[in-house]
Amino acid sequence: MNRCRFSIPNDIWKWNLKPQGFAILAYLCYLRVLCKNFIAPSADEIASRLHMSKDMAAEQLSELNHRGLLNQNRMPVLKSTGKNFFSLPNELFFLNIGHGAITVYAYLLYCEDRRTHQCHPSYRTISGAVHLTVSTVMKHITKLADRQFITVENTSYIDRHGMKWNGNNLYTILPIQMAMDYCYQQQLLRLEA
Repeated sequence: MNRCRFSIPNDIWKWNLKPQGFAILAYLCYLRVLCKNFIAPSADEIASRLHMSKDMAAEQLSELNHRGLLNQNRMPVLKSTGKNFFSLPNELFFLNIGHGAITVYAYLLYCEDRRTHQCHPSYRTISGAVHLTVSTVMKHITKLADRQFITVENTSYIDRHGMKWNGNNLYTILPIQMAMDYCYQQQLLRLEA
């Protein structure tokens, strides 16, 4: 597996995609970049790779097609009004985290300061962008931290009255190799058991 990334336009967060639709579109973008002779996977293949039902995959493919984000060959057609993009690692689709966690991770990468690899969006901000409930976002953040995609640091601040308040979490995006190593270690442990 070569260590590459593929680009997604920043405008994608304005398109109000469900997490399943976002993950499918990102997966198809990944395949388009990876494969010179792009052949769209079936709804079954997509469902298996992204941990969703076949019906959900078919429904989201239909929605993406209806919105003009896929052509008749299911190749992504990303109409971006801006020149700004963020990138996702190719390995993301081999680490078995599911469509919700993929979408939350992608949003954190979108927000990331490229020099420090950190960001600090609130749970509500993430929830609004990825169209998941705050509690579901919290669950995916925990999953991403447990699987070593990110670290999470609680922050606090003192207001002008001297009261201490909890701030937004500070997320540090870890090198994808750490998540890959963790995934492989877990697979080895399952094999040994």
